[in-house]
Amino acid sequence: MRMTAVSKDSRFNLVFLGGFPYPRGMAATRHMQLIIDGFKQYKDITSQVIVLRQSKKDNPLCGAHKGTPFQTVMGSALRARFVLFGPAFLFKTRKVIRDAFRPDMHNILYVYGPPLIDNLFAIRQARGLGFKVVFEIVEDDNLAVDLQKGVWQRASNTFARAFTHQITRLAHGVIVISSHLLTKFADLMGGAIPIHLRPVPVDVGRFPNVPRRFAGNITLFYSGSFGLKDGVPVLLDAFDILAQTYPNLRLVMTGRASRDDAGMIAARISRSPYRARIINKGYLEDYLYEAQLIAADIPCMTRINHPYANAGFPYKLAEYLASAKPVIASRISDIPRFLEDGHSAMLVAPGDAKDIANKIEYLLLHPQKAMAIAAEARRIACTHFSHTRQAPGLYGFIQRICQDA
Repeated sequence: MRMTAVSKDSRFNLVFLGGFPYPRGMAATRHMQLIIDGFKQYKDITSQVIVLRQSKKDNPLCGAHKGTPFQTVMGSALRARFVLFGPAFLFKTRKVIRDAFRPDMHNILYVYGPPLIDNLFAIRQARGLGFKVVFEIVEDDNLAVDLQKGVWQRASNTFARAFTHQITRLAHGVIVISSHLLTKFADLMGGAIPIHLRPVPVDVGRFPNVPRRFAGNITLFYSGSFGLKDGVPVLLDAFDILAQTYPNLRLVMTGRASRDDAGMIAARISRSPYRARIINKGYLEDYLYEAQLIAADIPCMTRINHPYANAGFPYKLAEYLASAKPVIASRISDIPRFLEDGHSAMLVAPGDAKDIANKIEYLLLHPQKAMAIAAEARRIACTHFSHTRQAPGLYGFIQRICQDA
């Protein structure tokens, strides 16, 4: 792509702010890294990451990753410790935001998620300095009330729902990942603030571009969280339906779960007569996770028909499609807008284990058709979800916000 010459007054200082762990983490972390990577084709953009709170057990608290500097406002100030260290956190936040400002550039604070109790002060501080504030919204917290189990989760959800209505006074722009969120925020803001709809990103270059024929053992694959909306017990039910007929079938799962969800999944696996062929690998580093996905045969995204699931868009689905596999995907959210059943994926009724089992069995009995579906899945990923193809639209949105002074 041809780039225009860079001048001092047309440069952009893009500061990513959030509570996601960095540089190691799951969907939110990979999501933001791909946005940063997509912007690297533009020489007039410099990026940095500010993590509000994260455990120093999981990541260094400052440094550089893939050429992007990052720092953490306060390490390990999690849950109750955040309340205890509140004054120190606010003091450090003020300094970090002030130091991130570049007076000779357009300054953009790119906030992952809605206004929250831990980022609201940083947002207001940034606005006072002259930052343009952009929010990326990936879920509808109003629809997640019944999914919050712990006291801290319920409190966080309450603050998120309350503070979301302040976006009209805090934002210069909003980015959303689904048509549900587009409608919600268009209604909330009444056309006063620009909105950009952009699906979840994926680096298609990290995955093989040619489908692979089934051979030997067949591996079903699941990755992500293990909450109610994710439908993992339904996938386990479908596996049990198929496992007796297909002794070469196995299920590999990877991801991170809360203590309660992990216990529930472990108990469900222990009840399966085919538990020896169900492997839960837990959280994996990115390169190990990608290796597992590449080695798998049929990735499965089996979310249930819950309003919260229908409001967002599963990040892992873009990776599944990019891996040139025949994907099992629930008919939720915007998925039917991108994928056609039996052509680019096998779409299933949310929460229906028999439908999942039937669609998997179809793939097993029609391996040539499975390869054709996989090839089309890869094409869809390249067309709609590639982070480099999404970057020009996002870059134009950032330019527009900075011009609307």
